[in-house]
Amino acid sequence: MEQIVTITKGPLAYALFFPADLPVKDVQFLTQQTDDFQVGIMERPAGYEVKAHQHPPVERHLTSTSEFLYIEKGKVEVTVFDEEWNEFGCQTLASRCFLLFLRGGHQLRMLEPTRMIEVKQGPYPGDGSAKVFRES
Repeated sequence: MEQIVTITKGPLAYALFFPADLPVKDVQFLTQQTDDFQVGIMERPAGYEVKAHQHPPVERHLTSTSEFLYIEKGKVEVTVFDEEWNEFGCQTLASRCFLLFLRGGHQLRMLEPTRMIEVKQGPYPGDGSAKVFRES
């Protein structure tokens, strides 16, 4: 995978897959400003400083949980589903690739021993409420 791959259904993005060595100059946000979760890459030279800052409170209304995964090492096959469990995308990610789920469902199958870092919105509702599983 050499470029960003976006899995869409109609006008909606469901998942974005990012290669390990995505070329970036300065700052590049990889998501749309309207997405519930924002992902960007910043490349800065030694000595560059981001001024001390805070983010002011903003009230947000979220209807889904976005999920960011960074594949630190290993290899993963990722399948993307819509809300009715129709499969409509599949990608394989290797070490240093990352992805963003914005809506719908997904499935991960480890193709080799894998270590991933996951980031998503909180608070966590607990094991009984956090996921809805597809019936086999």
